[in-house]
Amino acid sequence: MVLCNKIIACITICALCLPVEVQGQIFSDTIESQTIQEVSISAEPTLGASSISVEKNANQQLMSATGSLQVSDVLKFFSGATVKDYGGVGGLKTVSVRGLGASHTAVSYDGIIITDNQTGQIDLGRFSASQAESVRLVSGPDNDLLQTAAMASQAAAITVSSVRPQLTGKKHDSSAQLKYGSFNTISAQASTAFRVKRNNTVSLQAEWLRTDGNYPYILDNSNSSETKKLENSDVNRFRAEAAWFGTINQNTDITVRGYWFQSEQGLHNNILYIEKTPLTRLWNRDVFVQASLKSALNNRLTLKMNAKYGNTYTRYYDPDQLNIAKVTDNRYLEQEGYLAGVLLYRITNSITASTALDGRLSKLDGNGAEQARPTRATLNASVALKYASQTLTLTGRLNYVGTTEKTINRKAAQNYSHFSPIIGANWLVWPTAGLHVRASFTNTYRLPTFNDLYFEQIVSRDLKPERSSVTSAGLVFENQVNTTLLSFYADAYNSRIKDRIVAVPGKNTAVWMMVNTGLVVTHGIETGFDISRFEGRIRPAAKMSYTYQRAMDKSDKESSTWNHQLPYTPRHSASAVAWIETPVINISCNSIYSGDYYSNAYNGPEYYMPSYYEIGCSLWKDFQTRHYNATLKAECINLTNNQYELVRYFPMPGRQFRITATIELK
Repeated sequence: MVLCNKIIACITICALCLPVEVQGQIFSDTIESQTIQEVSISAEPTLGASSISVEKNANQQLMSATGSLQVSDVLKFFSGATVKDYGGVGGLKTVSVRGLGASHTAVSYDGIIITDNQTGQIDLGRFSASQAESVRLVSGPDNDLLQTAAMASQAAAITVSSVRPQLTGKKHDSSAQLKYGSFNTISAQASTAFRVKRNNTVSLQAEWLRTDGNYPYILDNSNSSETKKLENSDVNRFRAEAAWFGTINQNTDITVRGYWFQSEQGLHNNILYIEKTPLTRLWNRDVFVQASLKSALNNRLTLKMNAKYGNTYTRYYDPDQLNIAKVTDNRYLEQEGYLAGVLLYRITNSITASTALDGRLSKLDGNGAEQARPTRATLNASVALKYASQTLTLTGRLNYVGTTEKTINRKAAQNYSHFSPIIGANWLVWPTAGLHVRASFTNTYRLPTFNDLYFEQIVSRDLKPERSSVTSAGLVFENQVNTTLLSFYADAYNSRIKDRIVAVPGKNTAVWMMVNTGLVVTHGIETGFDISRFEGRIRPAAKMSYTYQRAMDKSDKESSTWNHQLPYTPRHSASAVAWIETPVINISCNSIYSGDYYSNAYNGPEYYMPSYYEIGCSLWKDFQTRHYNATLKAECINLTNNQYELVRYFPMPGRQFRITATIELK
């Protein structure tokens, strides 16, 4: 612990001495930001000083400096976000924001929401950081009135924006990347974009990744420790995307994207099950086609339409079972159709209103005779009103969710409906300094997932839906001093979840147990500080964040878990990243720290999880010739070889090395 504190202190001092890139701009005039062209943009690379809630952004520069291989990696550097990582490249990776759980965080890809009614948990490890233009996390209500009703209904939202081709002065653009790292991890990517007509661009991408994943870990026995290697942890993944970016006229843009993801991997058991080599396998295939249209119908009216069809296949195979068949071979197919529309109207230069309506039809099928085979129809609706002047922003929104459900086998869950109000304010109290004060209140509603209700390997449970509310208040400062950008934010929040559904892994990450925890109350603080120099031959930058979370079980005063900290929720966590770009070479250093926590609702010593830290560093060099640009990068992850677990009995990798070569044709 002493060593950890020293390391964190050193990185903090270094970060304070270096000027982070605030990914974007300083505060700009609010009235100007209300033009039709800017209202629809939801992923600007900026801290969001005028936002009514906490907004964090990561661009490609920050993702590179943190050594992020997957989108989940960069979220570890955002305050208020707790990432659950079940180890290795193939391990499940979900994020909980402000202690609310993964199902209260909406995830969108290029502005269209991603859902999983089967598990409710989006695996953020499936999204490659190298192909993401930006990652944006909003904790609380969003300033964007063109947000769809489904996105607006959640307490937090993650927006992953893919790389959009920029073909200024060119007819085509192509690049390739090759990575090789520890545990025989290899990744190859290729992309190309070309203009088919004056205002139409086509983009094609493909990525393949494989790893043995057999990293060493330390198994502590009662009287000794033993070094072992993870078994059955190989991963083989392939992802392909095709997108068309079109301009119908001066005021109307359309984007159509096709996505294919498939993987096969071993599922290593938690290290308690070490009697023999695990043989379980997991196959995933995720295919979707989505389209988005945005049109400024006139100077005051803007329309946005989204449509999507998704098809997700999952197969779980375990040849070592004690049932009659001696094997488990479960196969699931989830299909979903989605249609959303948003209409925004500028009443005056200061007042804007919007209305949104989303419809979703989801169906889950499988090969088990006892599977429920549910179908759920979900309707989300939202109305919002926003006032924005040069110094004051006020936003109010009312969300509605309603569902109908039926099953072929077993009893269907009852139908639900719920209204959720949201309000927020941001006041520029000191314009010359760029100092804002903000506050918000969010009410959300989360239904049990298909697995919560119908998973055939678990006795049917009468789960109640979750109802949650979050109150937040804080301040944000963002300003420019000569060629240096400075920003700071600090927000305190209080969240309450009634009838929270807690998912706890069993033998492995494909088998879960679900229970209701009556009432969970979380008090928290999240802060962040960024500083960067944006001009000059030498450009240093740094970014730091800190989170305090006191997440308590308030269900029953007579219970043994009363006032105990929620599982896998550290009270203290922090991160820091600093980098410097020079004409000769670029250097970065990053660190994450988590305080101790517990793996069970009962905070007994047998469930204690010690604090941990991880340090990484990287060097990279850019090369430019007449015909191509190239980058060669070397990274070390977990420099000190710290052995720790994010989830109990699922150890994380120790020290790793990775080298990356990227080439882009001019």
